[in-house]
Amino acid sequence: MRKVLRSFAVTALLVAALVGRGHAQDVNGVMLQAWYWDSPTNDPEEWWNKLSRLMPEFRRMGITALWVPPPCKAAGGGFSSGYDVYDFYDLGSKDQRGTIPTKWGHKENLLKMVGVAHANGLDVYADIIVNHRAGGDQNGRSYQHLVGSEATGRLTMAPWDFHTGGQGDWDMDLAGLPDLAQGVPYVRDGLYAWMRWFDKQTGVDGYRIDAVKHMPPGFVEGLMYQVQEGMGKQSFAVGEYYDGNPNTLQWWVNAVNRRSSVQDFTLFFNLLEMAHGNGYFDMRRLRNRLQDEAKSVTFVNNHDTFRRANGLHLYQRAHLAYAVIMALPGYPCVYWQDLYDDNGDIRQWLVNLIWIHHHLARGNAIERWADGDLYVMEREGNLLAGFNDNGNHWRTEWVKTAFGPNRRLHDYALGVGDVWTNEHGYARISVPPGGYVMYGPDGMQGRMPDPPARRTRQEYEAAADMDMRPAGEWWSEPTKFVAAKDKPVWVTVWFEDPSVVGHVAVFDDQGRRLNHARGQRQVFFPVMNPPKDGWYQVRVGLEQTGQNKRSRYWLQLDYEAPKVDPGLAPRTQNFDVLPLVRTSTGP
Repeated sequence: MRKVLRSFAVTALLVAALVGRGHAQDVNGVMLQAWYWDSPTNDPEEWWNKLSRLMPEFRRMGITALWVPPPCKAAGGGFSSGYDVYDFYDLGSKDQRGTIPTKWGHKENLLKMVGVAHANGLDVYADIIVNHRAGGDQNGRSYQHLVGSEATGRLTMAPWDFHTGGQGDWDMDLAGLPDLAQGVPYVRDGLYAWMRWFDKQTGVDGYRIDAVKHMPPGFVEGLMYQVQEGMGKQSFAVGEYYDGNPNTLQWWVNAVNRRSSVQDFTLFFNLLEMAHGNGYFDMRRLRNRLQDEAKSVTFVNNHDTFRRANGLHLYQRAHLAYAVIMALPGYPCVYWQDLYDDNGDIRQWLVNLIWIHHHLARGNAIERWADGDLYVMEREGNLLAGFNDNGNHWRTEWVKTAFGPNRRLHDYALGVGDVWTNEHGYARISVPPGGYVMYGPDGMQGRMPDPPARRTRQEYEAAADMDMRPAGEWWSEPTKFVAAKDKPVWVTVWFEDPSVVGHVAVFDDQGRRLNHARGQRQVFFPVMNPPKDGWYQVRVGLEQTGQNKRSRYWLQLDYEAPKVDPGLAPRTQNFDVLPLVRTSTGP
């Protein structure tokens, strides 16, 4: 029934749909891991709000996508980074595990952050954990007491939904966290249903999938199908497959039917050895990386490596490692604590490399020189990059280029100076000790990324086992969202019970009613000219019959958020509402 009802709104929403869906992976994009493991838990500014506030800064730096931390409520409550997921359907809105918000903040601020990111032209990739679960009863394998609006929450589990005593990659407890049995139909189907709900609720553009090595590839393929062909989208995905063998990484990409990229641990381990090698690393080993460039997500540090006392911390020569990943093909990921130092100041050398990748790292990768100390490669006709592992001596070589004869190549790394190609198209480059050079066509200076603003679509479900109550013959609690001035907002509500008459109203942050409509099965209307950048609110109710009717419903908001964070949501309690009767519609 719900699918039939939704078809009524297809025509009216067509333009919004084309504008509002994520653009997935930018061909020259740079992803930021927009959090770090030891981010403070006592910071008065919620992390979701911090990210919203910094969106214009990310945009100016050339960041095109944010990998955000796990949004679901964890067993560790407000102190957990989220990998010990407890309730998949709690995004910071339920009072459980000692807190309503997660470590990262409240649900309404998570959704706001996604909208503000889209308004600045950025994608958002959520970190999802579907391998294991934590915090349940009976040794962590019973989930019968999840919080819902009026009853037990959704996706409860029993001990037979977990593996016990397994030793293989697919059936072992990871870090002592109970391993979900994805082969059990109830578990598989429940996680697939959650994936579709999460995608609609948040409006994110993609996913970083944790611990894919420990789950059957067929399950991961099915998971991504839910938010790709299953929903008519092209959601991006990257899996964390902890293995340095490039053939194994390629096997996994193929095994999930190429629905996901993979983090390039092969290149990471080589960069780690380069950083720790004190100048004795053989630079020809940079050839050893995942060759499937379209599915390679390259990185230098992440939350599992940086300052975790496990020998994987790459810090001393991070500038050289980042120069490598910004020049090579692949989708580079920058770590928060590499971009920002311990004082919160931006490392400008990394911003420079992001700019270089964004504007110059295009075209085929051609190796121009390789020996034990020096590696030179070209992105055909766009970027000539050289990396020197020797920390004591400069390296100078003539290298062939595709730039043509007598061309001036600008030093975009701003350290050595411009060079010219000779009459044969060769260039003589000098690479400083332990450093790099980045040359490209002169005249690219001053260009800045300018991604267009995009709309956001988010859908809320109100049901007895969710965080929102079903509609009754009273006005619901407000659902809060942000919208940009004069950018239309489209509001759609579907009622499960076709016999009820529903009322839907939109208010500004002071509780003044902007629009109000009524109808059966579906209510659909716009707010064409929101009066300012800021918070707005929706309330839903059923027309009074005296029979105390109830109905599950879905609320979809299609909007463009402000580019600048509007701040915290108001706690307005006074609404311009009329009785839920036939004559009450109209602002």
